[in-house]
Amino acid sequence: MHTDTDTLHFLDDESEAGVSAGLVWRLMVIDDEPDVHRATTFALAGVKILGRPLQFLHAYSAAEATQLLRTEPEVAVVLLDVVMEREDAGLALVKTIRQDLRLTELRIILRTGQPGYAPEIETIHDFDINDYKTKSELTRTKLYATVTAAVRAYEQIRKLDQLAFYDRLCSLPNRNKFIDLSDERLLSDQYPSDAIAILDIDDFSEINDALGHQQGDRLLQAVAERLKQELGGDVILARLGGDTFGLMGASSLLDPLTVLDLFRSPFKVQDDSMVVTATMGLTQELGGGIAGRDALKDANIALKLAKKNRRGSFVMFSAQMGADIRERVRLLQALRHAVESERLFVVYQPQVNLTSGKLVGVEALIRWRNEDGTYVPPDRFIPLAEASGMIVAIGDWVLRVSCMELARLQALGLPDLRMSVNVSQIQFRHPEFLEKLRSALTDTGINPKCLELEITESVAMEDPDFMLETLHKVRKMDISIAIDDFGTGYSSLSHLRQLPIDRLKIDRAFVTELNSAVLGGHIASMVIELGRNLNLTVIAEGIEKEEQAQTLLRMGCHEGQGYLYAKPMTAPHLVQWIQARGI
Repeated sequence: MHTDTDTLHFLDDESEAGVSAGLVWRLMVIDDEPDVHRATTFALAGVKILGRPLQFLHAYSAAEATQLLRTEPEVAVVLLDVVMEREDAGLALVKTIRQDLRLTELRIILRTGQPGYAPEIETIHDFDINDYKTKSELTRTKLYATVTAAVRAYEQIRKLDQLAFYDRLCSLPNRNKFIDLSDERLLSDQYPSDAIAILDIDDFSEINDALGHQQGDRLLQAVAERLKQELGGDVILARLGGDTFGLMGASSLLDPLTVLDLFRSPFKVQDDSMVVTATMGLTQELGGGIAGRDALKDANIALKLAKKNRRGSFVMFSAQMGADIRERVRLLQALRHAVESERLFVVYQPQVNLTSGKLVGVEALIRWRNEDGTYVPPDRFIPLAEASGMIVAIGDWVLRVSCMELARLQALGLPDLRMSVNVSQIQFRHPEFLEKLRSALTDTGINPKCLELEITESVAMEDPDFMLETLHKVRKMDISIAIDDFGTGYSSLSHLRQLPIDRLKIDRAFVTELNSAVLGGHIASMVIELGRNLNLTVIAEGIEKEEQAQTLLRMGCHEGQGYLYAKPMTAPHLVQWIQARGI
């Protein structure tokens, strides 16, 4: 009996249970000589390695071995003859194992009775050959040692693979493994009707916050278990990370309504019954040699749209979505370049008193002009700047430039002129916003009472406590505040009364509908009446016709801006416009 009891020893009669339990190392002997098979089996009979016995598989040609390896799972080691039906049959099989069958964990021991056919060192290295021996030198003891080393290497690789490619919490493949599995399935061309989906548990972070991460982990396990049981082995299931799962299988099995229906019944999590919903993004556009990673990106694009617009439901990826996201990426890169090359600039649109026609203020508006002279509309690049976080730096720059221009205009004899500057939600919530606001006032020396910040109605309603606190700090600096695009949101009157605001701006959409039978005119009237009741100044934007101005004036609107008076202008043109009016 072998003395190294930690590695290999002979089985006694009571250890056969390990074989029936499947706890074996599967060893394949590939050789065209039957005597070699018998000798190998005899030499290794009754051997345990790392506590497990060996199970033998036999192939007598490279072709037979290839077929066996396609169907037999978890072969740990192959003892491979170099020369069989052809002189290079063994080496050719090595390439098949690694490249075609993609069996990377399996360990390969080459054996030859003809040393002249030994492989090149490069071949051993490139195709991950564990060992190379001549049959004459493989005594029983050396065979023990060689096979033991190969099994140990196989086990180590398996453990590393588990760490690198499997999620321990849910006992599922991880993102990397899912991509590998999807690549294999896509390359096979056997599943033309497949779909790839990403499933995201809604509001999972709130569950973690409320119940603790341990309970959140148990919920993930419960979700994973239900998905495994209900979808079956024909669907590849993986945990991609956090609260997201990846799925790949026939489109019929991944019908989104069927999958989402699995979340209708509560999940049993210890003593609790938890009801959660999920959102799904999926793609069926898997043709044209698409890689698994790219298909997953497409599904993720669909998921993001679903999370934004259809939570608790699903969105199917389309080619147009891909084109849109590529355009967004292109535009974002162009925006970064525009900032660096100073292609962004500020224009100013006059605001007038509707009764007297007197200039009372200007609104600062950002513009982007391409190198070819074309313009990118603000409604295209401002949301992109907000999503990327660039809006903070851009907004700070607009604020400072506007304050500097206000100082110049006041020096021309307009000491009471008001400068309105739009502030985005992200900029407003930035921890350094108030400090940068003070810095702009100090550095330019303008009267704070002549500066007005415009925030949208939706921003004003979000996180009321924070907004109320911050707005009060702004008002303490003597800066006025306007609610922009009023009427498009869902402000409550009680909350609106608490806000320290000075002005309501009627959205241009309602001004356009003033003299028609649609609802816009009524909303404009209601906003003006609300402003009157709250003692707020009301300004209408988008005035293009004199009749609109007169209608607004009759309703009681105080101020207006729009093409009827002037288009947004650069600072020099604004000065010319002011001088031409004799102001």
